[in-house]
Amino acid sequence: MKESTQAQYETQTAAEIRLAEFLAEQIRNSVTYFGYPEIPQNNDLAILGVSGLAKLHLNNAGDPSIHGNSKMHTKEFEKEVLAFVAELYGLQDHWGYITSGGTEGNLYGMYMGRDYFNIQGKIPYFLFSESSHYSIPKNAHLLGLNHKQVSSQDSGEMDYKHLKTVITEIHSSEENYGLIINLNIGTTMTGAMDQLSAVRNILDDLGIADENIFLHADAALMGFLYPFLEIKEDLFKNGLNSIAISGHKFPGTIHPCGVFLSSQSLQDKIFKESSWVPYLEVNDTTISGSRNGFLGINFWYIVKKKGKQGFRQETETCIKNATYLYDQLKSMDYPDVGYNPHQIIVTFKKPVESIVKKYQLATQEDKAHVVVMQHINRHKIDEFCEELKGTF
Repeated sequence: MKESTQAQYETQTAAEIRLAEFLAEQIRNSVTYFGYPEIPQNNDLAILGVSGLAKLHLNNAGDPSIHGNSKMHTKEFEKEVLAFVAELYGLQDHWGYITSGGTEGNLYGMYMGRDYFNIQGKIPYFLFSESSHYSIPKNAHLLGLNHKQVSSQDSGEMDYKHLKTVITEIHSSEENYGLIINLNIGTTMTGAMDQLSAVRNILDDLGIADENIFLHADAALMGFLYPFLEIKEDLFKNGLNSIAISGHKFPGTIHPCGVFLSSQSLQDKIFKESSWVPYLEVNDTTISGSRNGFLGINFWYIVKKKGKQGFRQETETCIKNATYLYDQLKSMDYPDVGYNPHQIIVTFKKPVESIVKKYQLATQEDKAHVVVMQHINRHKIDEFCEELKGTF
């Protein structure tokens, strides 16, 4: 018995040592985390990690508006997050839920668009640009959607002339169809934003009726910055049907999650036959069944701590720092530097491999980028640029 207890103690000790070593390694990695749109370490959330909430089972199963039988959930916090995001976008009649991330949010928007046309007996066609996130064509495959890829401009923004050509081809070959169009509000590599007004102009020019249109926005990266931009469009007022936003990107929830948002009236129209789950006493309106309730607490706490003014200030700071990085790279004549105004990604020629690995840069062919998040200040930018000197 003593030997068994000793072995158990040694196993536990080894596990704790391994975790401590892993923590130290990840803290080191967080210092030079430049290539991806997350905040690698968020001390704002430390209180949740050490609170009693971290050890509880919190399951937001089913529709967030219905609490159901179980009391072990955070749906009241989830609904406050949804209301906050809906207010940012001027959407009063809102429905949505906290997802596992941008991919699930995009999947739900495409699922909603597909069924919107299915209940009308129309053939849905899904259109997306070649600069779209990898989840977009994957989701189209999962949903069995007829889909067509639209070319992109050099900036990463959608090529509207090609979009018009693609829609014209569908219009001339099909009589009973519906168009699900994905708009990127911040593409993965360049941060480019598709213009809703440009898409609407094409649809109006071609005489496409509103009932044949479903517009979804993938705003995973820019969703919490976009409402504070001078160039923003009033998306939902001008025909947007749904939007997906990541929580672990600009908001900084640490744990991967996101928000899907649409209107309550549209949700009711499309999914009025959504199944009731008797043993849970909730409607099954979400893609996943069990949903991590701790994500709702994470998101809620950040929203309460930062508020609209906090997100506005962070938006302005990150855009200024992105412009600063762009100017620094240009001043040192670094090759192929690019920047789409009003966002937080700076692109440039792929550096030597040692810098790519140290700064964990995302690369595509001969291009790399830095996503200037809240943790990347001007001191870190100066250090990064100094390391680049003499390598090209």
